[in-house]
Amino acid sequence: MNDFASQFTARGFALVLPTNDKPQFERYIAKQTTSSTASVERVPFRRQVDFWAFSIAAALASGVSPLQGPVSKWGTTFIYTSQGILNEDLCSLLAVIAVAKLGSDNPDAMDPSRIIDLANRLAGAGCPIVLKRLSEDKLRTTPMDRVIELSRSFTDGVRSV
Repeated sequence: MNDFASQFTARGFALVLPTNDKPQFERYIAKQTTSSTASVERVPFRRQVDFWAFSIAAALASGVSPLQGPVSKWGTTFIYTSQGILNEDLCSLLAVIAVAKLGSDNPDAMDPSRIIDLANRLAGAGCPIVLKRLSEDKLRTTPMDRVIELSRSFTDGVRSV
C-alpha cells in the first residue's frame, strides 16, 4: 500500500462534516482553544477528525450509503489534510474502505481526492447516526458511555457480516 499519509499531506484536501449538525457535534468535541474543564465522559472526542472518523465507522457499520450531491451543499470544511491531521493508519484504512466501496479494479480507489471525497460522504451519512445515539437520554449514562456502547455495536455488526 502506498504512503497515503504523505499523499494526503502533500495536497490540502478538505475534511467535511454536515453543516446542519455542527452545533450538535461540537458539544462532543474538546475545545483546543480554551482550557476546557469538561471531562472525557461528557466530551468524548478530542478532535473533530476523531468525530469524523467515528462517523465513517458508524456509516459503514450501519450500512448506510454515502451522502450524494455536491459536498458544498451539505458540508462545512473543518480542516485540510495538508495540516497533517491524518496519521498513516487512518489513511491506510481510508484507502481500504475506498477499495471495498469502489472496487479494486477502479483506478479512483487509489486516488487520494476520491478517497477523501468518499470518506467525507461516509462521515456525512454517519454523523446523524452518532449524534442520535449520543443524544439518547438514558439514566446515568454519559456521552462517553454512549460512544463506547455504539462502538461495541459496530464490532457486533462487523462480526455478523
